[in-house]
Amino acid sequence: MADPTHVEPAAATGDGDAQFQRAASLLERPESPAAFVEGTMLAEQAAEKGHSEATSLIATMEAIGAGRPQNWQRALDLLQLAAERGSEHAQGQLRLLTGQDPAGSSANDWSSLRGSIDGNRLLTPPERESLCDSPRIRVVRGFASPAECAWVIGRVRHKLGPAMVWDELTGMGKLDPSRSNSAIELRVTDMDVVTEAVRARISRSVKLPEPIFETPQVMQYAVGQEFRPHHDFLDPRQPGTAADLARRGQRIATFLIYLNDDFEGGETQFPKAGIAHRGSTGDALFFANITPEGAPDPLTLHSGTPPTKGEKWIFSQWIRDRSPAMPAGPLS
Repeated sequence: MADPTHVEPAAATGDGDAQFQRAASLLERPESPAAFVEGTMLAEQAAEKGHSEATSLIATMEAIGAGRPQNWQRALDLLQLAAERGSEHAQGQLRLLTGQDPAGSSANDWSSLRGSIDGNRLLTPPERESLCDSPRIRVVRGFASPAECAWVIGRVRHKLGPAMVWDELTGMGKLDPSRSNSAIELRVTDMDVVTEAVRARISRSVKLPEPIFETPQVMQYAVGQEFRPHHDFLDPRQPGTAADLARRGQRIATFLIYLNDDFEGGETQFPKAGIAHRGSTGDALFFANITPEGAPDPLTLHSGTPPTKGEKWIFSQWIRDRSPAMPAGPLS
C-alpha cells in the first residue's frame, strides 16, 4: 500500500491510481459508515476514469450487494469492462467463470467470455446429503470446482494471520492456545466475483439470505495445527455475547468448504456424534448449531484435527438467524 501522506492529496486532485489506493485502504476495514461511503465514492470515481482495478472492485461490490442492491448482471458487465481495460485479475475471473484455466487460457475475447457465463449453473448448488440428524449435519459433494478452490487459496495465501477465537467475556476476538491455525477474514477488498459466486451458492444451498451471513473466513492448517473441540453457537449466558446476540442473533449454522485434499489427517470431528469427516476438494459440510427448537445444540461440539502431512485449507461461512435490520428467521 502506498504512503497515505502522498495518496490522500493525490486522490483529492482526482488522480485515478491514488483514488483507487485510497478507496482500497478505506474499504479494507472501514472504521465507520462514512469511511465506507467515501471509499466507495473514490472507487467509483477511479472506475469512471478508466482504472481497471477500480472497475473490478466495483464489479465485486455489485455482486456482493455492498452499499447497493445485489446485481449479478451489472457485476459481470463491469468484470468484462475491467478485463477490457487490462485488469489481469478480472481476466482470470472471466476465464474461470466460463470453466477455463484462469492462468493458462489464451482466450481474450472478453465479450464472448462474458456472454458464455451460465449464471444458473454458476449459482446452483448440488443437492445436500444427510450425514447425521442429531446433530443436523449435511454434506454437499462437489459444491465448488477445483479451480474455484485453487483461486480462493491463491487470493489469500500471502495475507494469513494467527486465527482467533470468540471471547465470550468481552465479545471480542482473542488469541487462544485452543486454536493454532492461520486464518483471514475476507473483507470487500479480499473478495471478488468468483468468491462471491461461491458465497451466493452457499445462500442457495442453505436457503438463507446473504445479509445474515458473517464475514467469511479462509483457514489454513499446517502440520500439527488444530482447532480444539468447541461450539460455534454463542452462549447467551455469557456477558460478552449478550449485546451481539441482541443485534445480530444466534449463530445458527456453519458451512465449510474443503479447498484441498492433498494432506493426511485433519478430519472435522464431532466427538459427541461419533463422526470424523474429511471431504474431497470442493466438498462442503453444513451443520446446524441449534436444535430444531432453536436452542444451542451441545451435540455440535466439533474440532479441526491437525494434519499429519501437508496443509489443509477450509472456507468457513458462519450464519446468523438475522441481520441487524431484519427479524429472526427459520433454519431449513
